[in-house]
Amino acid sequence: MTSVGFDMKFEGLDKLYEQFNVSKSKAKDVTASAMRATVAKAQQTAQSIVPVRTGYLRQNIVVKPVKINGDTITGEFVASQADYASYVEYGTYKMRAQPYMRPAVASAKPFFYSKVESALKGVM
Repeated sequence: MTSVGFDMKFEGLDKLYEQFNVSKSKAKDVTASAMRATVAKAQQTAQSIVPVRTGYLRQNIVVKPVKINGDTITGEFVASQADYASYVEYGTYKMRAQPYMRPAVASAKPFFYSKVESALKGVM
């Protein structure tokens, strides 16, 4: 089965946390919460722009639980249930690409940072 999936990783947050003077545990909580909101937003974006014939591909763009491993927090969303997901995203020699996952990831970055910043402003 071919799958299309993206892990989201953001760097430079330690500087942001220093600016707001928050503890490491609070920073992790804020980041995990922002990551959950971000992957949900990315899923929603991908589902809104994916080409639809039967709706199967759109229905199978799913969010996986956010993983916390030490100082690394990972959010992931995938379109792995549809065998043809990567063909739609990247195209083939017979059909043009119709990206839906990559634009969703691109829109997620500013959303993530704004969620983190908003949460940190609420802490102060």
